[in-house]
Amino acid sequence: LSGGHLWTLVGCGTRPSAVLLLQGDWMRSAPALSLLTRNMRLAWQAHVSAARADRRRLSQQLARSVARLRGSQTVWNAVLSKMAQAVDARTGALAVPDSSERHLQIVSTYGYPLELVEHPRIDPGVGVVGSVFQSGRALYVPGRGALPAGHRRRPRYATDSFVAVPVGPAHEPLGVVCVTDRRDGQPFTRDDVAALRAMVAPAALALGRERAMAQAENYAHAAAIDPLSGAFNRRYFHARLDEELQRSRRHRLSLTLLMIDIDDFKSINDSFGHLAGDTVIRDIAEILRRSVRIFDVCARFGGEEFAIIMPGSMAESASKVADRIRERIEAYRPFDRTLDAMRVTASVGLAESSIGMPGRELIARADHALYRAKRDGKNRVRTLGPDETIHPSGSRNLEVRTAKDADTDEAR
Repeated sequence: LSGGHLWTLVGCGTRPSAVLLLQGDWMRSAPALSLLTRNMRLAWQAHVSAARADRRRLSQQLARSVARLRGSQTVWNAVLSKMAQAVDARTGALAVPDSSERHLQIVSTYGYPLELVEHPRIDPGVGVVGSVFQSGRALYVPGRGALPAGHRRRPRYATDSFVAVPVGPAHEPLGVVCVTDRRDGQPFTRDDVAALRAMVAPAALALGRERAMAQAENYAHAAAIDPLSGAFNRRYFHARLDEELQRSRRHRLSLTLLMIDIDDFKSINDSFGHLAGDTVIRDIAEILRRSVRIFDVCARFGGEEFAIIMPGSMAESASKVADRIRERIEAYRPFDRTLDAMRVTASVGLAESSIGMPGRELIARADHALYRAKRDGKNRVRTLGPDETIHPSGSRNLEVRTAKDADTDEAR
């Protein structure tokens, strides 16, 4: 009884539970009410089934869409736009851990420019995005007055309603998607939250795939790079030389190889210290990279020696590049003013391949040309043509040097 009025309460048998309140005494109409509640229960079940089917459809659409895409930025944009469109959100953002894995970075936006938010770093546990990332639990704010303590609506948002969901497993999310402002101006509903959660699985698979591919590329790059000079290492050099020689044979193109050795490098270490020697190695590697074409391969062959593979280049044009490198090294001065007295020169050996020449022979010929440059007074370029022969007495012991430098590479 309430206010002197009689009420009839009828349970509808739905999940979640619903109760029908009728003013007055309706007990004589129990059969009709029973039929009404049965129809309401069936209607609710149909609604729930339709919502589940709709969520499955959204999940499958996202999975099909991102399966065809490659590249982190492309995948990020697709994941965010599909999830925002699924709940008719006006704006949204996707944040993922940055390269340090200590902060979050917004990498994609929907409805406003990424440039507005791409630079700030978000600490886990701080703000909406940081809190959702740290807890691994979705945050749903239905509307005004429901904002968490310490949070306020930003000027670019039209309403207080938003949903933020973690992408990936709760204990280790791969990112956070946050959507705001439904286009109809209404608050987000629990159905919207359920729709976003249904899309998390394919989104996590896409983000995880791109993350794994990026890590694999980083590992492959690190395995191919000499840590001191930043140039390719000797192992990568040999693999690329074989590839380029095979390509030159298929297309009947020439290939030249430069072997560059810093003159009297031991005296630089003895006079200025090993740190100065390391500086010279790094700076010479940079000179080499800036002196050749983008598709030429610069590698640290070992110690103070570098090698450059020049696909499609003949001895005459490569010789001009080699002399330019020699001149730039001779003009080089370290930025450290305490090293003003240092003078660095390099000798260069050049060899041109012939059809069918194996990599080992090309290296031996370039090495022989380098020996000539050293023998003739250093700080010069010497070329060995494809028809010239190597006299064993006129070259360095390649086997011993190769084994020694390979050991050095492994130790590094």
